[in-house]
Amino acid sequence: MTDQGVGIGRSAHLPVESFLVRGNDFLIAGCEDVFLMSAPHTHSQVEMNYVLSGRVVYRHDGRVAALEAGDLGLFWGAIPHQSVEVAPGTRYVCIYLPLEMFLGAPIGEALRSAVLAGGLMVAAEPRRFEPEAMCRMRAEWLASGDMRLRDLVAAEVVLLLRRLDVTGWRDLLSGSHEEGRAVSGAMPPKVLEMTRFIAEHGHEAITVADVAKAARLHPNYAMTRFRALLGMTIAHYILRHRMMAAQTLLLSTRKDLAAIAFETGFGSVSQFHRSFRSYFSCTPASFRRHMRPVEGIPLAAKN
Repeated sequence: MTDQGVGIGRSAHLPVESFLVRGNDFLIAGCEDVFLMSAPHTHSQVEMNYVLSGRVVYRHDGRVAALEAGDLGLFWGAIPHQSVEVAPGTRYVCIYLPLEMFLGAPIGEALRSAVLAGGLMVAAEPRRFEPEAMCRMRAEWLASGDMRLRDLVAAEVVLLLRRLDVTGWRDLLSGSHEEGRAVSGAMPPKVLEMTRFIAEHGHEAITVADVAKAARLHPNYAMTRFRALLGMTIAHYILRHRMMAAQTLLLSTRKDLAAIAFETGFGSVSQFHRSFRSYFSCTPASFRRHMRPVEGIPLAAKN
């Protein structure tokens, strides 16, 4: 079997509604203030931070790096991260991209691999990214319900990724990067189909066989391709998606645990509790209490 059917790079041109999926959506945060975080956290999206003013220091998977005013940072939210130092008056534009949207972007293999490997990328030439444009994109996203305009904003974000790739970047955690071959597309279409199916149906009682069927692949072949390209099994990816969605709801809503459990695909509160504790080494309730900042504002209040 081969990865055929969907055109290379197609996901980068899908309407933005395709990425407005609970727990894995494309968002531009409404809050521009940067808060100190009481502990590391994770989420499913790839995150872009453009620092408008001030300075923020991140602890990223145990390592420390700083973003200064004018920096455009890029990292995968599934890597534990935490803002540990924030200069007074620090403001930023924070953009969340679904993993499959990032995988579908027409960027070089080196940048994609570095992000998925846990790096914290920053533009080599910050002046190429203008604060006025960043603020205008956020304002348009937040103020408009017109999906055509939101499509344009999403397309501009993909162009930001391409500009970052073409004009140069470095990994703040390693200090440099190796040149990689440019690619016209991204991950194989069949893998994109599987990640999109999980994003859209992860809150349902889906199985590995369901995911393979959605991509018109034999389950064994689907599992092999998925693990080879994403470094995890389909079952683990489904669980990770549900865990990240649950974290988002715990941080950004006041919904009770039962509602969150069923919204994120768990058959019962007890199953949700066991899975969450096994995955994050704490209960959902203790996670919610611990992650509220001193100011009382939910860290994940993105809109």
